[in-house]
Amino acid sequence: MTVVQDMKTNLLDRKRLFQRFRLRDWSVQIALIIALLVVWELLAVTIFRHRFVLPTPTSILSTAWNDHFYGSDLLSTLGEAAPGWLIGNVLAITLAMLVLFSPRLESSLLSFGVMTYAVPTVAIGPILFIMQSPYDAKVTMSALSVFFVTLIAGVAGLRAASRTSLEMAQAFGAGKMQILRRVRLRASVPSIASGLCISAPASILGAVIGDYFGGQSGLGVVMLQAQQQLSVSRTWAIALVTTVVSSAAYAITLWLTKIFGAGPSTGTDFPSATTSNAKQSLRQGLINKFRVVVGIGLSMVIWDLLVHASGLGGYFLKTPLAVWQYLFSSPTASSNRSAVISTILTTLFHAGTGWIVGTIFAAIGAVLLLLFPRANRAIMPLVLVVRSVPLVAMTPLIALLFGRGLLGITIIAALVTVVPSLVTISDGLKSAPKTALDLIASIGGTKLQTLVRVQSMYGMPAIFTAAKISMPGAILGAVLAEWLVSDSGIGHAMAYDVIGSNFGNLWASIAVVVAVSLTFYFGVNTLERTLRRKLAIS
Repeated sequence: MTVVQDMKTNLLDRKRLFQRFRLRDWSVQIALIIALLVVWELLAVTIFRHRFVLPTPTSILSTAWNDHFYGSDLLSTLGEAAPGWLIGNVLAITLAMLVLFSPRLESSLLSFGVMTYAVPTVAIGPILFIMQSPYDAKVTMSALSVFFVTLIAGVAGLRAASRTSLEMAQAFGAGKMQILRRVRLRASVPSIASGLCISAPASILGAVIGDYFGGQSGLGVVMLQAQQQLSVSRTWAIALVTTVVSSAAYAITLWLTKIFGAGPSTGTDFPSATTSNAKQSLRQGLINKFRVVVGIGLSMVIWDLLVHASGLGGYFLKTPLAVWQYLFSSPTASSNRSAVISTILTTLFHAGTGWIVGTIFAAIGAVLLLLFPRANRAIMPLVLVVRSVPLVAMTPLIALLFGRGLLGITIIAALVTVVPSLVTISDGLKSAPKTALDLIASIGGTKLQTLVRVQSMYGMPAIFTAAKISMPGAILGAVLAEWLVSDSGIGHAMAYDVIGSNFGNLWASIAVVVAVSLTFYFGVNTLERTLRRKLAIS
């Protein structure tokens, strides 16, 4: 009886301690929110008082209340985002399973996935509205916004099953489908849950961007109207409602995954380092590059088939061959190429500046959160809320505050970079083996020494992993900012191409943006593999 009572006492003590920590974390989060609102209110009534670009939180809430929180427009946007989220995730998980059954297709399919992610949604939006009804076009844009994230999560998750469980299933005579259903799908649940949570706000972002191109209702429609009417408070109010709804979509998806026992994965999983010789590494590298080329070629074929199947002819839609002729073999190819190159260089400068700033802040933030674990538990939920903010809602507001030049665009590109980089780098720093951490602690090492000598080495590959996600994202963020608020860059040029029906230059610009994003993605991927092999990180 004494042993049982001691066990019950220990369990109660642990429960009270857990509740105390949870209460402390909630208290810190509430205090941070109140402090941010107080600072916001002070800035609005002092520095920005006569600029009319930063309303007070009270005036924003008052406007949202008087407008009934845009209920009908909100339902319209959610009615477009929900089927887009479902379609995009089903396609992504299906392709992830196809990669599992045929590993040789991985590089090809991931190349296709990266291309769908790198295509500027604002650029293809007008084309989709020509090809489809407004509702179907918005659903398609929503599906494209979630596809890549869940594809990457699905591929990683389906490979998360331990070798022991796979060998045991094979020993009992299980086939590929049985192993998939009983072993791999169960092991993939945390990773896929993470993808579903992240894709929930992304689907809303895609629908809101679609609202900018047409429709009678939707959050993007009323936001565009508010901007045209110079109604600053209403613009902020719509952005607030959009942010709250996106955060709620993330939280509800997270809650549902936990109910079904599928909490999202928070760790960074690094594959075991290989011990192959130089010839084998070179051979595998050449095979991977060949598969990437095959994937790009497959994407070109799909592009060409979709153009011919649309029945719209060559005026609105351009085939890969038409884009090649526009840039390299037409009589005006030289001037066309010069125009596209000059604009993409401007965009790369904007995106690169934002990416560097965002990565620096993310690395500093990850280190601070590692050194101060209590701050990590309190601040990380707020970071995930920021991750849920639709960029299209914040871009005009950031431009109002910081201008339409380099500073404003840099902040927008940095915001795209900082949150995923912070989460990824933070997880990478935590991936150091406990034995190495215990060794440093046993010789009297401080937290800072442990960080410098051990955790920084294991966090280094995470920076490359973050770069694969954030570099194309920073380019898309810069393109979106240039489209909406700037007067330079390839995004600004594409906006004018749509207005002037210059679809040749539009498709050439889209192809160049995708090509640049692919170059950065696979370049960073190569550096990451090299670093993992040299550091022998498992």
